[in-house]
Amino acid sequence: TSADGKYWVGFGMKGKLFEDPAPQKALLWIDGVPHELPWPELNYRNEEAWYGGMARGISANGEIIYGTSWENYDFGMLYWKNNGANTEKPQWVGKDVREVGTVKRTREDGTEYDYTCVNGIICQAWNTQVSPSGKWIAGRYRKEFDPETKQEIETEEYAAFYNTETEKTVIVEDYGASGGKFVTDDGIAFITLGTFGVSVGKVYDLNTGTDLGDTADWINKQYGITIPTGYI
Repeated sequence: TSADGKYWVGFGMKGKLFEDPAPQKALLWIDGVPHELPWPELNYRNEEAWYGGMARGISANGEIIYGTSWENYDFGMLYWKNNGANTEKPQWVGKDVREVGTVKRTREDGTEYDYTCVNGIICQAWNTQVSPSGKWIAGRYRKEFDPETKQEIETEEYAAFYNTETEKTVIVEDYGASGGKFVTDDGIAFITLGTFGVSVGKVYDLNTGTDLGDTADWINKQYGITIPTGYI
């Protein structure tokens, strides 16, 4: 919800899976009244949407909504600028670094087929990815193919942060496999190390590209809160 409770976001089903196009719908409630958010014509892999997606979170001021496509392994991250019931179609988070390409895959019988790979920003079931004013959105940049050779690669994932005002993305490769978890309006980013079973993280200044230390230490210095184990 937004800080004042005026806006809620989420999702619901409208239709039958595999029978109706994109039956899972992203929703925006305004003062308790639900509205269906528009969806892109093509999904994360530039194909016709067959499952749809959801709205995951909203900035505290209610101006920026973000969500995910939810088809197979996609998890493509998108965002809406909240204009109430007349909200326009969403844009892909990190559209400035997004690349789409066709690669060849081989079936078990040896025959080849075309598969669409995407280098772009993804989001899974994460509900706190946007800064209070909506200026920054945190996510994970997933690279699936080499755009020069058009060859599929072993997936690489890095913390990434998208500025909705400049429409530019900062990808942080300093820590290897990682994810963007939270971010403040003034560009202080919180990064989880690893992509599964995460227990530690880093604090990073997006403005200067500076490591500000371990998350637990930073929280202790800023707020006097001791975290004995795990990642917050």
